[in-house]
Amino acid sequence: MPKGFTGIRLLLVFVAVNTILFAMLVTSMTSSHSWLANFLPGSFATGANATGYWVFFALVLLVNAVTVLLAGFVMVLPALFASPLDPVRVGRLMERAGVPDDARDACLAAVNEEAGAARSQIAVGRAILIAGAVFLVLAFASVTITTVHALPYNQMFENDEGPVDNAHVANEQVWRFTGDQIAGALALDIPEIYDWHFSELVNSTDARLFTDFVFAFRALLGWVGLTAAMSLMRGLRFGGRKMPAAKA
Repeated sequence: MPKGFTGIRLLLVFVAVNTILFAMLVTSMTSSHSWLANFLPGSFATGANATGYWVFFALVLLVNAVTVLLAGFVMVLPALFASPLDPVRVGRLMERAGVPDDARDACLAAVNEEAGAARSQIAVGRAILIAGAVFLVLAFASVTITTVHALPYNQMFENDEGPVDNAHVANEQVWRFTGDQIAGALALDIPEIYDWHFSELVNSTDARLFTDFVFAFRALLGWVGLTAAMSLMRGLRFGGRKMPAAKA
């Protein structure tokens, strides 16, 4: 499938998702009773204290981050799991088979072009994945912070002394908690094994929805890191390996 056509389709999906989210916001703000209040916590009054709308904006950022990550996976995975064509190996096999030089050069030109296209697609997809991972981290922290402010009397976190009211959780503590989740997702839980932590807070297992959200964040970020590492190794394995044309 042409790369330009794939990019256009991904852009259309991104625009469609944001259009739906914008329509949801407009219909909720213009109605006599905000229907978002039936699904999201917080206040939906007008002004800066509309904590419910801040939660919605954070969720919009989260949805966009997931959309970007899906676009990156769509770009990377088909090229990553396709059968690799090593120009050097193909050239040596053709030499052993006694393929004429003209036919060999034509085949190697096609193989080199296909390998270059695959490397380019993997590089673009990896860049999209990294950008999506950055947005995902920002979205996770934003959703957590806005939900903490929207539910001041709930207990989403706990420390060594027990559950902690959300009203006593500062934004800086949430960012350090986010750092712990990033380290756990990308470093194979090594920091937790050695008890290396940025924050004294952990998620409260009694807050089941938030615990599931933390698990989903770590799992998705871990898959992104694994896919990015695999794409990098694939690019290093076949990058710049070209079989020279046969001498006349």
